[in-house]
This record gives sequence, structure tokens and C-alpha cells, in this order.
Amino acid sequence: MNKELESHITDYVADNLGESYRSARIRRSGAGCINETWELYAEGQPSLFVKIGRKGFSSMYQREYEALIELRKARKFHVPEPLITGLLEDECALLVMEFIPLTPVRRSSESMLGEALAEMHNIVNTEYGLTEDNYIGRSIQPNGWSSNWWQFFCEKRLSYQLGVAMESGIHQELASQIQDIIQRAPEFFVSHQPTASMLHGDLWSGNVSTDSHGVPVIYDPALYYGDPETDIAMSQMFGALGHGVYEAYYGNISSVEGVELRRPLYDLYHWLNHFNLFGVTYLGQINRVVKQLLHCMK
Repeated sequence: MNKELESHITDYVADNLGESYRSARIRRSGAGCINETWELYAEGQPSLFVKIGRKGFSSMYQREYEALIELRKARKFHVPEPLITGLLEDECALLVMEFIPLTPVRRSSESMLGEALAEMHNIVNTEYGLTEDNYIGRSIQPNGWSSNWWQFFCEKRLSYQLGVAMESGIHQELASQIQDIIQRAPEFFVSHQPTASMLHGDLWSGNVSTDSHGVPVIYDPALYYGDPETDIAMSQMFGALGHGVYEAYYGNISSVEGVELRRPLYDLYHWLNHFNLFGVTYLGQINRVVKQLLHCMK
């Protein structure tokens, strides 16, 4: 980071959080694929975690700020406290939050993580969705409120991502198969009417850690209210969480018949999003879940 940008950041933080940060220093922390991430530290003050992105990220950081506040209702998690967000000298966007030294989830913390997930999913709403559109990675995630889960998921999640994928060049035959699944899913899965639970929304293993006391930490949310199964399905897509997590989770949340039938549908949303973000590498996964869904929905 150049000295001028570092000075702009420390001045902005000091103006908003106190003069003691005026002489703070900055060092790189982590390796985000979307943002630059830094630790800002000053003598006698708690360290801060700073995300920096281009100017257009301002809206994304505002939505993340709001989501972290909402997520902090789940008290069994140590969710980083968001502190300030804004534009820096009209050059770049930044989000400043509590700095939490992170450690991998060890076996000894798996039960705590499962219990924390169950607590989060027990925070419920009367409708599905969220007031504002937000983001999953760099992708827009449309929201609004709906009283019908399947209408919401098929329209705001699958149809939206399919539309982007078609613009990105997904071939027509596969697009037609996905469109057929979207049209048939609300009737096929109609017997499953989940509670509108608080969801992390992007719950893969890279967004879960523990703090220095072994307390589970979650971050980088794509929060909305919906079927808890979507979070659990996502948590198994890129290397599942430990067995103890799910054992503790289902010790506090009753499992529902048909989970394995619905999982490919919930996975399809994320595979489409990954195709839209990262390209053809994810076509194989899309084809696999589409075949599964067409087979089970015969």
C-alpha cells in the first residue's frame, strides 16, 4: 500500500473512531479474492480489520455492514462488529470492522459451531427475503419480501442467475433444462414449506473460523431469510464442515424428510453463480446437478 493511501485511511478512521488512530500503521491481513484486506493497528487501541475496494464497491460494503449487524443477533457466534463504511477521498470504498485473529475450526469447536448455526436458524421472520438487494461475492443478490418460499427461491435466486448465465454464454440446451427445473420445482417440492430463518447465505468453509477462545466466527455474509437447508447444503459444497458440526446442529434442529432431494436444487444456485463469476470451470457441476434434478423430478 502506498503511503498516501495509508494516510488517507488512517485519517478517515481517526476522524470517525478517535484521534488515537491518527498514527496507526497498516499491514496486510488475509488474501481476499475480491477485496484488499488489511489490519490497522495503533498502540493502546484494538486492531481494526479494513476492506478496501474500488469505488463501485461502496454499495456492497454498505450491505455487508447491515448484514453483520443483523447477524450479530446470533449470540453464539463471534460476528465481527462493523464500525464504519464509506468512500475514501472519492478514490475507493472501505469497510472497517472489529479485527478478530482467526484460527481454523478444530474438532474441539465443532459442537459449538453446530449449536451456533442452529441458534442462527432459529431466528425467524414472517416472510422470506430481505428488504434490500445485496451481494453474494461480486454478484447482485435480488431480494424483496415474499410469503412463498419456492416462488422467491426460483425467481430471485435461480431465474436471476440463469439470466446472467445466458448472457455469459451458457449453451441453450442446458439453459432450457434449467428453465424446466425452475418451472416445475414449486409444484414438485410443494410439500416442503420451511420457516423463514436467518441465513448466512454464503456458508462455505472459507467463511467460517474460530477466535482465540475457540468461539465460532462467521463473516462475509450474503444474508437473507429463507430455508435453513440452503446454508447446510452450501456448507458441504467445497469440503464439508466436520462431522461434529452437523451432529450438534441436528441435535438442536429437527431434520426434515427430503433433504437430499432438495440439496441439488439449492446447490444449483451457487454453481450458476460460480459460473457467472469464474467461467466454464463450473459447467461440470451445473450439468451434474441438472441431471440429478431431472432424474428425480420425472
